[in-house]
Amino acid sequence: MKTKILTIFLIFTSFLNADENPFKVETKEKMIVPQEFQERTFRFNSDARILKGITFHYIKADGSEDKLSVDINKSIDWHDAYVLTHSKTPEPSKILDVSVTIPQNTSQETNKTTEVDIPLQIAKIYDFISYTVYKNKIKLNTQDDLISDFSVGNPSKIIIDFKSTSIYPTKNIRLKNSIFKRIDFGSHKGYYRLVIYLDGVYNYNIQKDSTGYMVHLS
Repeated sequence: MKTKILTIFLIFTSFLNADENPFKVETKEKMIVPQEFQERTFRFNSDARILKGITFHYIKADGSEDKLSVDINKSIDWHDAYVLTHSKTPEPSKILDVSVTIPQNTSQETNKTTEVDIPLQIAKIYDFISYTVYKNKIKLNTQDDLISDFSVGNPSKIIIDFKSTSIYPTKNIRLKNSIFKRIDFGSHKGYYRLVIYLDGVYNYNIQKDSTGYMVHLS
């Protein structure tokens, strides 16, 4: 009798501990899909110069994550805004007869455009020194000898010292619509100093010619 009671108890307990119906089919949770991507605008920091590539992290249909890397390797201007945008796949169209629709180029010459540096601002600091501002360089017109130069800070400031035995009053010159923001002039014993304020982080180099010094930014 005790054996029968124990057997019935064990069978009853096994039904209570059964987790699921063995014939029940598991269903995965439905993935919540956000709004369709259209466009995103972004900007780079002022020390960015070359875009090496872009990596997209995405979620696949089965819910797992993956990524897609795209090589770019192109120079960029950090002042500009860049746009990642979505475009529809174009509908297939008829293949036109190229020989009819596109005239042949009978000229062997190719059109070449020559970039011309247009001065943004020209002004005199004193009779012995003036400046000309371009897009990414500034010309310092002077016959005085450059004795030292260096840069500091973020945004960058370029400090240039010229040899001089004269003393002149300090000047602060504001520049408009340019990556060059300000020029400070100050006289010291044996030299005068120009401090050129920039709008971001730059490298620079200076080239001398017959009329002065050209400061190139990069």
